[in-house]
Amino acid sequence: MKKGGLVLGVVCLLLLLTLFSLSSFFTRESAAQAKTFKFGLISSMTGMMAPPFKSLIDAAKPAGDLMNKRGGITVKGEKYLIEVVPEDDQSSPPGAVAAINRLIQAGIKFIYAPQFMVSNLAIAPVAEEAKVLRIKGLGVGKEEVGPNLRYSFYASAQLYNVPICYDYLKKNYPNVKKIAMINPDDPGAKTIFELTEKEIQKRGLELVFKEAFKLGSEDFYPILTKALEKKPDAIDMVLSIAPWSAGVINQARELGFTGPIFATIFADTNILRSMLNPNYAYDVFHAVPDVLSPKMTPLVKDYRVLVEQQTKIPLNLDNVLVLEALYPLLQGIEKAQSFNTDEVVATLEKMTSIDTPYGRGRMSGQDLFGINHVIVRPFTLSRIMKDKTEFEFVEK
Repeated sequence: MKKGGLVLGVVCLLLLLTLFSLSSFFTRESAAQAKTFKFGLISSMTGMMAPPFKSLIDAAKPAGDLMNKRGGITVKGEKYLIEVVPEDDQSSPPGAVAAINRLIQAGIKFIYAPQFMVSNLAIAPVAEEAKVLRIKGLGVGKEEVGPNLRYSFYASAQLYNVPICYDYLKKNYPNVKKIAMINPDDPGAKTIFELTEKEIQKRGLELVFKEAFKLGSEDFYPILTKALEKKPDAIDMVLSIAPWSAGVINQARELGFTGPIFATIFADTNILRSMLNPNYAYDVFHAVPDVLSPKMTPLVKDYRVLVEQQTKIPLNLDNVLVLEALYPLLQGIEKAQSFNTDEVVATLEKMTSIDTPYGRGRMSGQDLFGINHVIVRPFTLSRIMKDKTEFEFVEK
């Protein structure tokens, strides 16, 4: 009995090893047969913009890995795995032009455009002439997407989120009548500033103060002192990044302002909250996703695991921007069954339904941009209340 049991055990072990070897062989064979689709990512690895844009570079590999775990894409019967190829724009327009030229020389015709508007505009002539389709995960103004830019797309546009903030303000702060608008002096956000003013007027609110601060500012006391003399009920920053957002919120509270402070986008909600004095972290909201929320979609939750495994830091909003651009683009390529950018552009323009990391969206943009090159994804709203983050998907 013991001898027979031993023989049986050896046979089972050999069978398992054989099955494992065959499985490994077929896995390697499948990977060897798959081709590679390369998606360029132009962002800042060096220069003054490198720290705020580091999260985009960090997202390159996990974004590709997630799409590959989901099977990559199939075009004309051939399987393609995804590789995101980062290029350094050196925090400058000339650096961005050099970066796109390197990608074009490498045969890459689909890219994540520089998040910094000036750099994106700098590469536009080169990209348009070479028929390079470029898409970015978050866009603001009409300068980067329009009828004269055939190959430029936004995976989401904050212009569509301005009314979301004012809907929330009206519903939850009905006593707010006077608005102070304090925002960065960013020429690339001219359109969203204008749209915000129109939203204020449309709702019968009064814009009692409006002033822009210089990029890189840290001392907001002078501008806040002037603003608070007008006795506003709320402060709208419109568009900002975490250090400026936290500076305005903390300093406004220090000066005694207790009303809501909001924006179409501040920055990542959790990063912003970590920079606020806990005593001042209340009545703050903006129309962006909280990517760490338990209400987040399964796709973002899966992505979070990969990003945090590879970077050893929590997922943030900027990490998801790369996925937000790549995921719909791959759907357009697969639907077009082509890597010809003209064919992909024509396909994307007609997609009335397109999946995004935050749920089902649609291609739009004709109303505000004059061309259907903007994805309108599910609307979201994040809050900081009593030093706690809150998040919801918003019906619109």
